[in-house]
Amino acid sequence: MYLLDRTKLKSGDIILTRSNKKNSKLICKITKSDFSHAILYVGEASYIHSDLDGVHSGNIQRLLIDELRFAKVVRIKDQAAINEAIIYARLQVGTSYSKYSAANAYTKVFSKLDAKRQFCSRLVAKAFEAASIRLVSNSDACLPQEIADSKFVHEIKDCAYKASEEEIEFALSYDPIKKQSEITNYILESARRLMGNKVQSLSDITSTLINDPTFDNEITEIYERSGYLSMWRYEQERNPWRYDANLFESLPLSKDQINQRAIEELKVANNLLDLYKNNLEQYFYLKEQFKLKYAEQQFGLYKQLVENALDHKFTTETVLSKT
Repeated sequence: MYLLDRTKLKSGDIILTRSNKKNSKLICKITKSDFSHAILYVGEASYIHSDLDGVHSGNIQRLLIDELRFAKVVRIKDQAAINEAIIYARLQVGTSYSKYSAANAYTKVFSKLDAKRQFCSRLVAKAFEAASIRLVSNSDACLPQEIADSKFVHEIKDCAYKASEEEIEFALSYDPIKKQSEITNYILESARRLMGNKVQSLSDITSTLINDPTFDNEITEIYERSGYLSMWRYEQERNPWRYDANLFESLPLSKDQINQRAIEELKVANNLLDLYKNNLEQYFYLKEQFKLKYAEQQFGLYKQLVENALDHKFTTETVLSKT
């Protein structure tokens, strides 16, 4: 089994994969392709993709590859386009999967009624198209192989390596991101029952409530029941050293390794702080402008997440000041 080397990946990289599973083999055979899946790497060991469960994120450390030739990493040069593509992909999280369009991508047949749904290569192609990079001729009906062969990308070689037994064990262990995806899907399925299929992503819930606040109380209660508002607790309980300098310095690492880990964690904390502050400002505006209970609830969540990111940042800066 193989894994992708995070040190060789950059935000915006596109990962093309296949596997020994029956469905993957069948897709490659029918489409005469080397790859059956497309993934957008968004940095900090995280990626976004679309599978049967819809659009959601994943941890690159859990992306096991059956054979070395079953993965290819490609990259574009335009950093501004990469940032915009990642923003687009994040906004699609929770969007339902399009079986119809995925099944007909090879024949280039798709329905405009299905355009808001996603499948793997559509998600990646649409993300870069939103950033004015047209990777393929038809982003609504495209294959992973077409992205791999696009003139706008170049391959990054030697990104995969043989995974250790410990890494394989971790990859197959309990995945909190999977739980997060289940919670997100619960919220969206519940919202669709109330508001209809116009709600395909979490951002659609916000825009729908702005236009019609009828279901403000019900949506707020759905979020409350789902566990979405307290998902951040798992990370803090699992990695308390990120929020306590003494625990950080007590990690079983050398002084140089502690210093390098602190540098990496500071980058993570700053990126999360930027993301959460942006969301906090948006929900502050929405709660003040539209008086939505839902916006008040989300503002409270992102206030907590900003505070967590600040604690994370302070911890890493404290450790770095001593090394």
